[in-house]
Amino acid sequence: MAQKRKLTDGQMMIDGFAVAGDTAEVSQETIIHPKKCGINGESMGLRRKLLTAVLGFLFVCVAPTFSQTAAPGGAPAKDAALPSAEELSAKCAKGSGGKEAWAKISTLVLSGTIEIPAMGATGKVEVVAKAPNKILQSTSLADGQFVQKQGFDGRVGWKFDTQQGLKKLEGAELEEARTDANFDTDVRLKEIYPDLKVTGRTKVGSHDAYTAVAHVPGGKTLTFYLDAESGRRVAEDTEGPDESGKVEKTSLTFEEYKAVEGIQIPTKIGVTTSAFSFVISIQEVKHNVPVDDAIFAMPAGNPTGTTAH
Repeated sequence: MAQKRKLTDGQMMIDGFAVAGDTAEVSQETIIHPKKCGINGESMGLRRKLLTAVLGFLFVCVAPTFSQTAAPGGAPAKDAALPSAEELSAKCAKGSGGKEAWAKISTLVLSGTIEIPAMGATGKVEVVAKAPNKILQSTSLADGQFVQKQGFDGRVGWKFDTQQGLKKLEGAELEEARTDANFDTDVRLKEIYPDLKVTGRTKVGSHDAYTAVAHVPGGKTLTFYLDAESGRRVAEDTEGPDESGKVEKTSLTFEEYKAVEGIQIPTKIGVTTSAFSFVISIQEVKHNVPVDDAIFAMPAGNPTGTTAH
């Protein structure tokens, strides 16, 4: 379990890395303006290796549903009868805005920043999603030195980064991308994860949360932490083998939910792995804007630009 201790200026230390914990003013279009903070002193070689590693984790961390910065744990909640998977799924659907609200949204474009405080590094993130199952994720770090894209056009999945080039997704990677591309996961949780099972209750920061476990392609186990009152996702763990077969665990936390045309979107996502931690802050959300299907298709060659700009 990640150890945490409070720092000055609203920071929190998780697994030895400082994570921003500030809040900001919110407007209707531009959702959050985070402060910049960081700790310098890494060698350039180590910094480059860590940035490359961060890019790898971003493929699974920037999810289409985006759906506080305290690691799951703490004293368990009081004993009570657990809901069924169907009941918890319905609660999650209602907490995320409801099926009717999601049905009115055909596209989402989210733009924001990524911050790696322990390295003093920042970057930009953009996610373009289109119902029912198309997505393009773009990330740029270190002033564009490290660029990553991943797309799914409803049938074909692909990824690109400046270190390894362009790759077509196959097997478990493709199935995972297909699952992640679902536009309205939070209102169809049991449908998308048919083996979903409610396993207990716990505390996530100040939240009393239900835990529910499901399995995803590639032999990975996904644990949801859903607020017992609102039904919203407040945290999520993924554990399983990476491309090399090594078992890795990634923990995500979701906070600062904001309503956008009736649907609920977390505007701050904390990510903790065994090696590093970083924070994604969503600054702008656009909905129902025209999006050409061509942007989701696998490019013929290595894409030279980045959508996150």
